[in-house]
Amino acid sequence: MFGQFTALIIHSQKDFNNQIKDYLESKDYICQQVITYKDLENYFENHTYDCVIIEDNFPRIQIRDFLVQIKLRGQPITIVLSDALAPDYLESLLNAGADDYLTEPFALKDLDIKIQSVYKNGILKPRRIYRFKDIVMDTTAKTCSCNGKALTLTKNEYKLLSILIAHPYQPFSISYLFEQVWGSSIYEDGTSIPALIGNVMMKLRLANNDQEYIKRFGKDSYKMAF
Repeated sequence: MFGQFTALIIHSQKDFNNQIKDYLESKDYICQQVITYKDLENYFENHTYDCVIIEDNFPRIQIRDFLVQIKLRGQPITIVLSDALAPDYLESLLNAGADDYLTEPFALKDLDIKIQSVYKNGILKPRRIYRFKDIVMDTTAKTCSCNGKALTLTKNEYKLLSILIAHPYQPFSISYLFEQVWGSSIYEDGTSIPALIGNVMMKLRLANNDQEYIKRFGKDSYKMAF
């Protein structure tokens, strides 16, 4: 289906890594394997791939930070393999940049199905990515990182930041932002947006305290800070 579709398999269990490789190669993937951290330095740092399949507890890797780094290097399909079942943890993997995940044990055919599904969705719905300083926001995958670290934003925080970063030179009034975030300006009280922006700025500062990202413009507007 993919032609010369390249996949990097990052899994510390050699036998299982080989099983994934053999199965995907039977489906015409071109596979590279990473079993040790040294392998990772050789293959990940010096090559690009269409798909990255990664074990979430691979030795010496902080998985959420690593997912951010994968997305900063490009937009390969990223599937995380995990034996965890906690919904909050699995959702955090998606927030950090994973396209999908599989919980172990799983059938190898399910891995191919996941990859094909993400690929088809990507073709039909190309990603929109915004960058400002060291913020990277993918509004299609609904992920955001700052200084190479995944940000955990609430729905309204994400919506607010996406408005500002999409038009970084344009100031937006508090009433306009309130209407865009909450869908109506009827109950705008002059404090909800400043409080929401304060929360976003706090999370950005935790990721990088050396940068200013959002600033007040005039009496009642906000914009990205250059």
